[in-house]
Amino acid sequence: MNNLGKFFSYTIGAVVGGLVGGTIVLLTTPKKGEEFRNDIKDAASTIQQPLKDAANSISMVKDRVIALKDESMPILKSTVSDLGNLLQEWKEDVQPYLTKIKNNVVQLEAAKDKLANKMTEHSPEKKPGEEETPPSL
Repeated sequence: MNNLGKFFSYTIGAVVGGLVGGTIVLLTTPKKGEEFRNDIKDAASTIQQPLKDAANSISMVKDRVIALKDESMPILKSTVSDLGNLLQEWKEDVQPYLTKIKNNVVQLEAAKDKLANKMTEHSPEKKPGEEETPPSL
């Protein structure tokens, strides 16, 4: 969950919790009808301004997030495009080297095979069961 979602969750939780708590306190307090109605009106008027402020804050945050998204999208698109172009240029720059390395590997493998064949041709044949003795130091 992002920070904006957390902010909304906490704000809504605080408002709902305040309303529920206030309602429970008012309902469980033994008072006369008129006094009780006055208390409810006072509580409602006390809660109205913070609710309006919270709604305004949420609206301002939402507007700012939308503005940031609108400002950042062209920059992100341009950056992605630039990265794609750089990657393509890099591939074009590296391709000749890759081809040269592949050719060198093929040549090395051919030389290795040629050397192995020469060594096989010039080595004396071993009888089955003969072990190779390591050269002495």
